[in-house]
Amino acid sequence: MTKLNRYLLYAGFDKEEIQQLLPEVREENGRCVRIYLGISAGVFFACLLMSFLAGGALTANQLTYTVMVVISVLLYACARLLLPARPSLSTLLSILYMLSMYGFSFSVSLAHGTIPATAAVAILLVMPALFTYKPIYMILMTVLAIFGHFWLSTLAKPMDIALLDLWNSLFFGAIAVLLSVYLMQTKFRLLSQKRKNKVLSETDVLTGVKNRNSFERKRAGYADRCKENLTCIFVDVNGLHELNDSEGHESGDIMLKTVAHAVVDHFGQADTYRIGGDEFVAFCLDSTLEDIRGRITKLIRETGEKGFSVSVGASLQTKQELDMDELVKQAEHYMYIEKRKYYEDIGHNRRHVKAQ
Repeated sequence: MTKLNRYLLYAGFDKEEIQQLLPEVREENGRCVRIYLGISAGVFFACLLMSFLAGGALTANQLTYTVMVVISVLLYACARLLLPARPSLSTLLSILYMLSMYGFSFSVSLAHGTIPATAAVAILLVMPALFTYKPIYMILMTVLAIFGHFWLSTLAKPMDIALLDLWNSLFFGAIAVLLSVYLMQTKFRLLSQKRKNKVLSETDVLTGVKNRNSFERKRAGYADRCKENLTCIFVDVNGLHELNDSEGHESGDIMLKTVAHAVVDHFGQADTYRIGGDEFVAFCLDSTLEDIRGRITKLIRETGEKGFSVSVGASLQTKQELDMDELVKQAEHYMYIEKRKYYEDIGHNRRHVKAQ
């Protein structure tokens, strides 16, 4: 029973693993919902045109096609405008898309009350495979769709046709349920592997912080993330090469790990990067100069207490005048000023923060 619950609730994964995969799930569902909505808008518009040109029985679905074109276009516009800033909305938009498709299939089925439903059965079979959710959610949606369709059929169709619709829905719905359990497990496994590959490609193996590849990919996004200002903190480890030469690379590795952990402690894992052999960059959003100076002072003191030394430079710019290249360049410039002072007078560490 426990194993069954694990498959139904978490597609064979642990609850913690599913939670970690949420960003990838939202990104995947967001990508899919944009594609499906774009295709649906085009298909329903083509069907609407054909119904006007062909006439006859096809005209019975004109209102349905019109409504679906409007819904598809509106949801697509929402997906394009809202998802880049709020990926979590991909869940709501994908559910709305599926509900609209169920509604379309029910409408077509009821418009042709003398024949068994075909569109409803097809939609019922396809929907669970389109997006990535916990299997139990797809199962519940499928069950509700089956009985919702049957209830509407009993109101608008002869009982023998309604019962045939129920049988077809139950048969193909069962297939959809089995497929959803298998497909969700496969999808989550692929997303898990994708996440691992991404983490490996963007993480410095030695220190565990983000690497230069991640820095180059994410630096531009800070302009959108900050509300008032952004500070770049540039940290260089003093004496790394000398330590490697005198005591070996193992001692140098310990130094780098110690400094990396200290930078993370004061500026956060999400915004800390190792961009070179002995260089780290961190970003701090919407902080005051006093706060930045305080963090830098603690960083220098704590690394010093552990027997190591760092040179730190920082630069702050407001959101209105933010230039990421210039911001990083200024912080690096002030770091080099501190580094020269260090080599001129060992043990004398000062920070230099400039605000613009």
